Amino acid sequence: MNQGLFRKLLRKDDVRFIGIYGAGGIGKTTIAKAIFNQIFQHFEGCCFLADIRVEASEKHAGLVTLQEELLCETLGSTNFIVDNVNSGVDLIKEKFCSKKVLTVLDDVNHECQLESLASAQDWFGIG
Repeated sequence: MNQGLFRKLLRKDDVRFIGIYGAGGIGKTTIAKAIFNQIFQHFEGCCFLADIRVEASEKHAGLVTLQEELLCETLGSTNFIVDNVNSGVDLIKEKFCSKKVLTVLDDVNHECQLESLASAQDWFGIG
């Protein structure tokens, strides 16, 4: 990876949201996995959620499952049970707001998926 890009991705004084957009089959997931694998060790917790489109197709039950998976993988615990999407949002905000975390959401195809998993920068700790 280009060292300048690497330094920009790891700035310690902000929260970054980066999107990769394009036609199917051009390697977006491959690029995201390569970057994730190179930088994940610089974070307190990390999670690569693949196939968001498939999971979320189950409506709210799918979003709740994704929220639980995000919390468990990022924080290294199996103790998170989310009752509904709104309580999942609150729990993600509470647990991540002071932590430097890396979250990759792969194959997002609807705004409600982002709103339920990573809606705003103030949900996450800086870095």
